[in-house]
Amino acid sequence: MARSSSTRRTWVPNTWPADPAAAGALRAWLADPERGGFVGNGLDFSGADFTGGDFVECWFGEAVLRKTTLRGAELMHAHVDGADLAEADLTEANLAGASGSRTNLHGAVLHAANLRSAEFFDADFSGADLSNAVLGDASLHRCTLTGANLAGASADQLLLRECRLEETDLTGFTGTVLGPISVVLRGQRTLLDGDDLEQWFAARGARVSRFRPEP
Repeated sequence: MARSSSTRRTWVPNTWPADPAAAGALRAWLADPERGGFVGNGLDFSGADFTGGDFVECWFGEAVLRKTTLRGAELMHAHVDGADLAEADLTEANLAGASGSRTNLHGAVLHAANLRSAEFFDADFSGADLSNAVLGDASLHRCTLTGANLAGASADQLLLRECRLEETDLTGFTGTVLGPISVVLRGQRTLLDGDDLEQWFAARGARVSRFRPEP
C-alpha cells in the first residue's frame, strides 16, 4: 500500500503514545498530509497502538517503540537506526527496504512480515518471532538471531553475513542463503558457508541452498 494524503487523513492510532512530545509530533504530522515521511527520531512511542499505520519512509532513529503495536503497518524504507523495538508487534508489517544499525528487535513479533530488501547491521533479533516472514533478498550483517523463530519463513538470496543462529527454530525455512553464518560447533564459534551451510540448515529442518552465482 503506497502512502497517500487520503490514507493519512483517515488513519489515527488506536492508542496514542503516552509521551506528550511523541504524541504532539505525530498529531502535527497527521494534520499536514503534504508533509513527507514522519520524523520521530529520539521520541518515546512505547505502548502505542499503530495498527495499519502509514509510515512509509519514516525516521525512527534512536526512538523507543518498546511493546508498540504496528500490526499491518506500512514501514517501507523506514529508518530505524538504534531504535528500541523490543517486544513490538509487527505482525504482517511491510518492512520492505527498511534499514537499521544496532536496532533492538529482541522478542519482537514479525510473523508474516515482509522484509524484502531490508538491511540491518548489528541488530538484535534474539527471541524474535519471524515465522512465515518473507525475508526475500534482505541483508543481515552480524545480527543476532539466537532463539528466534524462523519456522516457515522464506528467502531469496538472503544474506546472513556472520549472523548468530544458536537455538533458532528453522523448521520449514526455505530458500537461498548467502553466508557465512556464525554458529557454535563442538564448543567453538565457527563461520559456515558453502556445503557446510546447506548441511547445517538441513539438519535443523530447513530446505536451504547456498547462493551460487551464475558463471
